[in-house]
Amino acid sequence: MMSSTTFSILALAVIGVVLARPQFPGGPPPGMSAVPPPIAAVLPPETLSRLEAIHADSSLSELEKHKAIDEIMVNLPEEVHDRIPPPPGFAQLPAEVQAQLKSIHRDKSLDFQQRQSAIRGVLDNLAPEYKRLLPPLPFPQHPQ
Repeated sequence: MMSSTTFSILALAVIGVVLARPQFPGGPPPGMSAVPPPIAAVLPPETLSRLEAIHADSSLSELEKHKAIDEIMVNLPEEVHDRIPPPPGFAQLPAEVQAQLKSIHRDKSLDFQQRQSAIRGVLDNLAPEYKRLLPPLPFPQHPQ
């Protein structure tokens, strides 16, 4: 059985997509977080506040939000990464793909575009039966 750290890699990539997309036009209802509850439940309060602030910042483009969220998420402590729930379909990926994605996601030397490109490279090479298990990445190619 794989450890939860292995499953967290794609979850973090998907989190950036989920957090940067407007989930509620005009913002979430009062008292509701912009961060999905299963993710919010495992994040430190200060991290959650920072993510919500980025999500609510209308002066940032979607790409700028993705970059800011990526910067926060890649720098989380390992024990937080380990608690983030995996996205649907991740557990069905081959073990070597899960390991590749984990390595890419936790590589702090990569910037947002490099990370997305590397993740896309891995996902583009998946067999169709695996591709359909996963949500699409937010950008079709290399964002500028």
